[in-house]
Amino acid sequence: MLQRIFSKRIFRPLVNESEVKKPEQIFGYFAGPCMVQMIYTGVAGTYLTQFYTDVLGITGILLTFMPLLSKLLSGIIGIFLGRIIDRTNTPQGKARPWILISGVLITVCGALLYAVPNASYGVQIAWVIVSYNLFFSMGYSIYSLSHSLMVPLSTRDTKQRDGLAMTTSMATSMIPGILSTLIMPMLVRFMGVGDGARLSWLTVMGLLSLIAVPAVIIEYYFTIERVTKEKTETETVPYSKQISACFHDRYWILVMIFIFVISLCNGLTTNSMLYYCNWVLADSVESGAVKQILVNMVGQMPMGIGIVALWPLVRKFGKRKVSIAGFITAAAGCVVILVSGSSMTGVLAGLIIKSTGSLPTYLMSSYLAEALDHVEEDAGFRADGFSASVHSIGLTTMVGFAQTILLAGINFLGYVAPDEVSQTIAQSFSVRAFFSLCFAGIPMAGYIICAIVVILLGRARETS
Repeated sequence: MLQRIFSKRIFRPLVNESEVKKPEQIFGYFAGPCMVQMIYTGVAGTYLTQFYTDVLGITGILLTFMPLLSKLLSGIIGIFLGRIIDRTNTPQGKARPWILISGVLITVCGALLYAVPNASYGVQIAWVIVSYNLFFSMGYSIYSLSHSLMVPLSTRDTKQRDGLAMTTSMATSMIPGILSTLIMPMLVRFMGVGDGARLSWLTVMGLLSLIAVPAVIIEYYFTIERVTKEKTETETVPYSKQISACFHDRYWILVMIFIFVISLCNGLTTNSMLYYCNWVLADSVESGAVKQILVNMVGQMPMGIGIVALWPLVRKFGKRKVSIAGFITAAAGCVVILVSGSSMTGVLAGLIIKSTGSLPTYLMSSYLAEALDHVEEDAGFRADGFSASVHSIGLTTMVGFAQTILLAGINFLGYVAPDEVSQTIAQSFSVRAFFSLCFAGIPMAGYIICAIVVILLGRARETS
């Protein structure tokens, strides 16, 4: 059915060059993914947790472990979705059609996240669980799986792939970060907290979710699967062979560890940021909003400026050397943040160091592409479907794990939820220390692990 639909002229891409050109890079790998990630950051990231705790006032064991259990379910579903994508055979490729399909699902499911009825606790929990799983296990999972394959399937030219990897990583990090930096804190002050703020949250987040449709349309029409077109036969490698080849490939395993660790670090930093600003650097939602703007602006500034320097550094020293130096620097920045306590000057200085050092995370898609090529070199076939599934599992389960860690601390350490944005609350020392641990402590350890993994990647390449 998909083959017949996507054979129609209307679904042909707007770019058709044999090599990656500027329009494809700008629209397909920057503008489209950037808009989708803006939705994820605003609708399904940090502020969804705040909606649960500070607007709905939902707590308890079930909510604490719901993100992790739901993301594990997403991972299982992701394996089947990856298989479906891998078996898809259309004139427009196997991943791009699913990118287009995901847009409507993300829009509808994004709105459902905030349409929680004002009913009994049991009804609200049931709605939260169902809507959460619909968004992450279906809508966003389909997009994440198909999008993760676009850089590996775009071209075999390593330099072009590295450029696309940095472009799409910048698109999904810097601009969505600006949304969190400047817009969302002000919107939270406008939307308010407490039970009376439900409708305003639904309205704002529902409108934001609508961006998904034009976002996926842009990405779809300005991308091409050149590697997929190389296959003259529609042969689908059995999943059992893909799994065996991947888990016998040391390079592939190391890349997946790298992806899992970075995803956990990013998830913890992103989800704990507003709590860290509100209750470690400030003492209310209102005063914390100003701190969020400063923290995000300073934190994102090196990411925006540094991308200009990253590409020349990678070409001169190689991405592994740059990655190792960067992750060690990022870990040092986390140390500065931790020892600074509530001092804004020290925290901002640490953020500059941390953000500058974390620039090599922009190369994640490039490392994934290398891993897929490495499997193909050793096994003689590509393992795109299974690899996309594991990549998606890493992104989703680690974010769920991060949310569960955060909610566990909120639930068990005595966090006091505010009734209004201006309410001043002196959170306990253990709560404040926990938010600092999530924001900088665990990410510090993660960056050190990533530096070690990249060292091992170099050795795995040398011995292969």
